[in-house]
Amino acid sequence: MTHALHLPVRVASVLVAGLAWLALTGCASPWGATETETSLEEYRQYMAERAAAEVEETEEDDKPTFEETLAAAHRSHRAGDSEQAMRLYFEAFRLNPTDSRPHEGIAYLNLARQPDQAEGVFQTVIESDPNSTMAYVGLGLAKLAQGDTEEAAGYLETALELDPSSPDAHGAYALVLGEMQLYQDAQEHARLAAELAPQNSAIVNNYGIANLRAGDAVLAEKAFRSAIALEPNDPAYRNNLGIALGRQRRYADAMSAFRSAGSEQAAENNLGYVYYMNGLLDDAVAHYELALQAEGSDKLKILRNLNAALDAKQAAESAPQD
Repeated sequence: MTHALHLPVRVASVLVAGLAWLALTGCASPWGATETETSLEEYRQYMAERAAAEVEETEEDDKPTFEETLAAAHRSHRAGDSEQAMRLYFEAFRLNPTDSRPHEGIAYLNLARQPDQAEGVFQTVIESDPNSTMAYVGLGLAKLAQGDTEEAAGYLETALELDPSSPDAHGAYALVLGEMQLYQDAQEHARLAAELAPQNSAIVNNYGIANLRAGDAVLAEKAFRSAIALEPNDPAYRNNLGIALGRQRRYADAMSAFRSAGSEQAAENNLGYVYYMNGLLDDAVAHYELALQAEGSDKLKILRNLNAALDAKQAAESAPQD
């Protein structure tokens, strides 16, 4: 049993999530569930048919260009509007069937829920464009999502060879290295990603996570504050800031950050988790109990956290004393 299986409310998804597109909700696969090796030609044929069926025709002079449509698709993707992003990627493909970027966008949309099928799309993109850095990044993330860290690392190393200045490649590689428990190496690649894309809040947030995993809570705090400055309304970044503050044993500041992110129940639960991480099991139990008494719908998760803390406390008390 490990307590990490029951991370705090509104924090767990951030600590294990990858870059921005990994955290997005995926949409249905554009092909059958078992056809993961669809050829590029078949895939393009499907996309052309889907685009023709879904895109309303407008006057030629009023149509956005391919680049404008693709940029709009990317904006919808970053905003979390998967349905609109998918429609725009299909329209971009219809405008330019030979460009691989709409394929990449659709694959990233499918990455979170169906990484095996997203992998198939990235493979077909590479067949058409062997120098596509983002397709190799996508392959690495797809392999990571399926638990194959060694192969994921190989694809991301290829992406970095193709484009050493890609923040996405450095950021994704940092995630893989973190899963391999190579925390110092992960921290370095996450730092490079944040330096290359200082206005990307998700990449800056992931740099904070890499710092936490490497044991540098002060540097993590700085990164999370930068992410919040870029995206003030994202509660995940505020929860992560709370963890960084709590790891510095600044518990009142941590509680303020947790409260700014969500409910009192979630804040008490998250503070309990910080105390647990710091080995203060009595305090962890006390705050989990306060979380159970607060209004909210996450009592089962909190109860699991409380039981893990009680188990750890019992194990510590029964351990032989030197």
